Amino acid sequence: MRAYFARRCGTTMLNGLFERSLAAAQRLDDPLQLAEAHSDLGFARYNAGRMAEAGAAYEAAVPLVLRAGDLRAQAELTMRRGYLSWDQGHVEEPLGLFRLAGKLYADADCPMGTAHATACEAWALLQLGHRDEAAQLARTALEISHADGTRPLTLTALITLGVAVAHEDPDAAVAHLHRALALAREVGHKHNEAWCLNCLGVVLRQTGRHEEALASHEQAFALLDELFEEHWKIHFLSAYGETCRLAGLPDQALRLHRQALELAPKLGYRHAEAQAHEGIAAVLDATDPTAAAEHRAAGRAVLPGSWAGVRSGAPKGRGDPQP
Repeated sequence: MRAYFARRCGTTMLNGLFERSLAAAQRLDDPLQLAEAHSDLGFARYNAGRMAEAGAAYEAAVPLVLRAGDLRAQAELTMRRGYLSWDQGHVEEPLGLFRLAGKLYADADCPMGTAHATACEAWALLQLGHRDEAAQLARTALEISHADGTRPLTLTALITLGVAVAHEDPDAAVAHLHRALALAREVGHKHNEAWCLNCLGVVLRQTGRHEEALASHEQAFALLDELFEEHWKIHFLSAYGETCRLAGLPDQALRLHRQALELAPKLGYRHAEAQAHEGIAAVLDATDPTAAAEHRAAGRAVLPGSWAGVRSGAPKGRGDPQP
């Protein structure tokens, strides 16, 4: 049932499901079952914005999954730890975890997992401003083949490639995003559909199509409202706010960035908190440069030193969750 709940019913039901799963695994006392149950519960906690609880669940899973010796389970847990580390504001650690996950998936002969780990590394590099490297790595992810020669499409790779090439090849960028959106809709994953729509808004904004971009962001938020997933908006608010600013809607942009700044510390999303400060600063540059400078300083203070000087317009999200 977990794929069904993850794709259609939001995080409340998913957390309840995995709480019961963990209790059952504890009764069975099988290391692999128990490791996967802790990992699944951690991922459900993470998607609900319960970051500290997610970290605790992953820590409980680590020795169990190593004891079980299952490479695929190790890879999946490593990926999830990478997501958490990234949202907590780290840079080197999540990149290392995504690379390790890719190696573990390859050793386990799981091309889909290898492709997704590679795509996540590309996504992280994109948000660090390394567009060319991100695009190349995303293409690598899309070219990884199964033994039968078929290639597993990954949502993250398509989105990353689309955002990365938006400036030099806008038509191709939009095509990549539409392909990703079709993939999300095909499997019925509403959260990923919202992510695709939000990223499509970013690509359309970068190509100067501001009205279409705003409409795409609005569709993304409407989907989250249907799912009653207010906390998930933290992934999308800064990108939407930047589109509003560039579309000549500074008041709306400021409202969205302030909403992100209020939400991010409550959830423990340091990266999103820093983005919100930067977004507010960009809006205030023309009217209140002193306040803008204060927000930029606050944003730099939130993140570790590895982020110094980094500013990315890439939106945040999470695609291709393992079912």
